[in-house]
This record gives sequence, structure tokens and C-alpha cells, in this order.
Amino acid sequence: MPLEQGVSNLLTLGFIFIVLVIGISTITLWVKNKRNSAAYLFILVHLVLLSSAFIFFMNAISLDLDYNHPMASEENSLQIGIASIFWALSMISLMVSIFKFTNLSREDKH
Repeated sequence: MPLEQGVSNLLTLGFIFIVLVIGISTITLWVKNKRNSAAYLFILVHLVLLSSAFIFFMNAISLDLDYNHPMASEENSLQIGIASIFWALSMISLMVSIFKFTNLSREDKH
């Protein structure tokens, strides 16, 4: 997919910056509050899976294929499909971590 020259680099740098900030914040909170390690672990799994989805998505939009190549659309569709699977798994992991944090909150009230 044709994009302006710096767009891919800006997307990648922005994504890496945000994931690093969230990852470092999660690890810092995990060290301070070791009570619910599983929830923090699932957040880190979410970030890893989301990063994998981002890599496949960026491969799809920045793949330099000859548009006359007979399998160009199939190769892009495969990359986007794999990115979608990793994204869905990352969302499931995030949901599990939210449920684990919620269960911890309920236990504190009782």
C-alpha cells in the first residue's frame, strides 16, 4: 500500500514509545504490588501479542510487492489476517487481566 515516506517510521516509533511506557509502568506497578501477579502478567502478554499484531500489520501496509504480482492481494490478506488473530488474542488477554483485577477488588471489599 503506498504511503508517504515517513509514515511507517512515525507509526513504528510512536507504537514502540507507547508500548515501552505502558510496559515499564506495568512492571513498576507489579513490583510495588505483588499481590495480583497474574493480572500484571496478562497485561504484559497483551503488550507482546499487540506488538506481534502491529508487526504483521506494518508488513501488510509497507510490503513492497509488485502490484502486477499474481498473489499480491493474497499475501497482504494473509498478513492482515495474522495481525487480526494476534490482535484478538491480545484483547482476550487484556480482558482476562481486567477480570483478575476486578476479582481482587471484590476480595478486598469482603
